[in-house]
Amino acid sequence: MPTGTMANNPIIIDVSTTPVSYNPSQDVKQGDTVVFTLGNALHATATISFPNGTCLTTSGPYTLGGPTLSTTPLVVSPTAAKGDYPFEVDFNSGLESQARKGHEWDRKNGGIDVTSDPPKEARR
Repeated sequence: MPTGTMANNPIIIDVSTTPVSYNPSQDVKQGDTVVFTLGNALHATATISFPNGTCLTTSGPYTLGGPTLSTTPLVVSPTAAKGDYPFEVDFNSGLESQARKGHEWDRKNGGIDVTSDPPKEARR
C-alpha cells in the first residue's frame, strides 16, 4: 500500500469539549485532513478562527451550528511550514441555564501542530 493513505482518515477536533479534544492528536502533516465538529452538542453554535494565519488550504472562519455539526474535511496545505497554528473558538452551548444567563459565549483555544517541513516536491 502506498504511503500517504492516512490522509483519508481525518483528524477530528471536537470544539464542544473543554479543553478542545483531538482524535487521534493535534499533530498533522501536509496533505492530512482536519474536521472541526460540535460532537454531541446538538444545540450549540461555534465559530473557529485562526488569528495568526492558518495551515489549512481554506482560511475560514468556520461556523458550526444548526444543520452544520461539522466542517467538511479541511486539507493541511502541502506548503504549510512546520509549527503550531493556534485557533480560537467562540462557543455557545445553546443550553444556557438561568444561573448562567448573560454568560452565553465561551472562548476556547486550541491549535494544530504541523510536525514536519513541507516536502521538497510540493515546491516544484
